[in-house]
Amino acid sequence: MAYFARKVIHATCPERYFIQYMQKQQNPFGKATYSLTFDFDFEKDIEAFPYVLDLLKKHDIKAGFAVIGKFVEEYPDIHLRAVDEGHEIINHTYTHPDNPHWAPDRYFNKLTYNEQKEEIERAHEVFKKNLGIECIGFRTPHYGNLHTESVYPILAELGYKYSSSTAACGYKGYGAPSEHSHGIIEIPTGCSVHFPFAIFDSWNMLRKKTPFLGDDKLFVKEFADTMKIIAEHNLFLTHYFDPYDITENGKLSNILDIIKKNKINTALYRDLHF
Repeated sequence: MAYFARKVIHATCPERYFIQYMQKQQNPFGKATYSLTFDFDFEKDIEAFPYVLDLLKKHDIKAGFAVIGKFVEEYPDIHLRAVDEGHEIINHTYTHPDNPHWAPDRYFNKLTYNEQKEEIERAHEVFKKNLGIECIGFRTPHYGNLHTESVYPILAELGYKYSSSTAACGYKGYGAPSEHSHGIIEIPTGCSVHFPFAIFDSWNMLRKKTPFLGDDKLFVKEFADTMKIIAEHNLFLTHYFDPYDITENGKLSNILDIIKKNKINTALYRDLHF
């Protein structure tokens, strides 16, 4: 992230770069659209779940939730509430390798093909049994560098439609969904207007304390500036946030207000015309 921050600081006009980059995309919705997603990796994220659902209901916004099979088994009621209220469940594996709760010494990109397949399939069956849904989307645990090409044939065999496991700043399509291998659509998560070379998420922007990051007000302002550009240029963008981080100090409430203020269409990944 320090490299990204330096690169942005030395850029002559990151806003211009962001606009020029994003305008090259083929917006699948044809109008300013934002997809909000969350990753539930830790117990503290589950604790924040009811508050997240309450705020989303208040603002009449639907979101995607990348959830872990083990958490669904332990806390089925809150996940069922999310399904009942119209939100989307995204397969985030059964144990989330490199998770301190169940798999602290395993890394998804170091698993064998069969181990990866078991992680994805077992979570899929848990969602079907406990939530009554057939999941169609996947997100690699810790995403980015831990994502592997081997997931695509696994997803295709399950009948999945998409993965959201890459970063827009390093992927084709200029931030828009595009077809990858085995017929799977890859939906890269996006950056932001003043940090076009970085992933705009709560992990990088809030937990990593640097002179430029880790500030709640700066985070919200950066989101507001980005949404303004999305609205003005009819672009598509998606982010993911960790519930525990984003609910502190009113950040989520502010973000939802910003989406509504800019009159941006919100969509789930499953709303794409596959």
